[in-house]
Amino acid sequence: MYVRSPHGDIAYRVQGDGPANLLLVNPMSRSIETLWDYPACATMLARLAEGRRLIVFDRRGCGISDPLPSDVPPTWEDWLEDILSVLDHLGARDVSLLAERDAAAASMLFAGSHPDRVRALVLCNTSARFRVAPGYACGQSEERSEQLSAMWDSAWGTERMVSQTRELLTGDPDYVRWVMRMQRVSYSPRRAGAEFHYIINFDARSVLASIHAPTLILHRRDFGVIPVTHAEYLAAHIADARLEVLPGGDMDVLVPGDERPLVFIGDFLGRLGPATPSDSALTTVVCLDIAQATQLAANLGDARWQDLLVRQRAIVRAELARFDGHESGRSRDGFVASFDGPARALRFAHAARQALRDYLRVDIRVGVHTGQCVRTGEHVAGPVVEVGAAVLQAAQAGEVLATAAVRELGAGSGVDLRERGSRPLDGVPGRWQLYALEG
Repeated sequence: MYVRSPHGDIAYRVQGDGPANLLLVNPMSRSIETLWDYPACATMLARLAEGRRLIVFDRRGCGISDPLPSDVPPTWEDWLEDILSVLDHLGARDVSLLAERDAAAASMLFAGSHPDRVRALVLCNTSARFRVAPGYACGQSEERSEQLSAMWDSAWGTERMVSQTRELLTGDPDYVRWVMRMQRVSYSPRRAGAEFHYIINFDARSVLASIHAPTLILHRRDFGVIPVTHAEYLAAHIADARLEVLPGGDMDVLVPGDERPLVFIGDFLGRLGPATPSDSALTTVVCLDIAQATQLAANLGDARWQDLLVRQRAIVRAELARFDGHESGRSRDGFVASFDGPARALRFAHAARQALRDYLRVDIRVGVHTGQCVRTGEHVAGPVVEVGAAVLQAAQAGEVLATAAVRELGAGSGVDLRERGSRPLDGVPGRWQLYALEG
């Protein structure tokens, strides 16, 4: 079956008809076109569907969903939109998310930005970030990251890829052929390498404090691509998360025929209480205003200044609609806007800045920050808005400044940010690392 989203058709499949919803968020090596073809996997999926409705889909650019242009990187916001499109189409008001490896990044973002839709989170063989960084010593080195990216590109869909990433069933030739075919159906080798390169630049550490859904973390003890220390970091930084370490080094936690993860998942989901409503969510806030507005208003006179403001608001609102943003507040010559994620927020800021230069010959200043805020309808409030406004005040005419949280969550999306150094911000404590949008 397909659901038609604003940016493409999303293929999905449903098994079971229980009262609770479980969304299996596929990693990049799986597609619903072939997922049921290996009998032991079909049995495993049937177990997951017992007493509930199991929903599985191919994200945009993968499997039998609509493709993405070869030169356009995916964004986490795209995958969040795909999740929402499928859930809304099926009338699934709330859902438990089960995600492995790269699929867990979008699931963590979804749990943080749509807490009212997520009853529980099961994260398998995954991490908050992939590469080593200050405060994150368990990450892979630059050299190792590039080696793995090259392997995804060169060995994708081959027996060598299966033998190096899956150990538990490599003695079964039917399993090996099934995995090879599933990889080829999911992605081309070039696309797999490019998407892996995008994924390994992701940094979700700033998201973890926003996750309040009950969380189960499952990890293979000897999985070398993402060592178990990554899972320990997640368990330490997601409130009340539970970690279970499984034997073996397979890249999959959900290995057909292995009962242990199914027992853990079934017990965890079976103990869930009702979903807890929340008005707090992870949000990217964009604050903008006209640079040197007081002087410009004096130069133009009241009538021409008011006319400019009317046209400015029309241009900003048109760009908000184009990038799926929401108007969350307005001042005399500025806006507060909110987005589900940073990539669209930055692209909106770039487009609005250019449109206002082209059509009105005015420069704007923009501040962008991502964090947890309180939502009331389209209105947002809390420290994230205060920080965004303080970043705006630090920006020069024509400049888009963003915080480190924005840069980390937008890494790999094709939006270039240049380091501008650390500085104090008016009205908020501490020093803040800021980045300027290129172009």
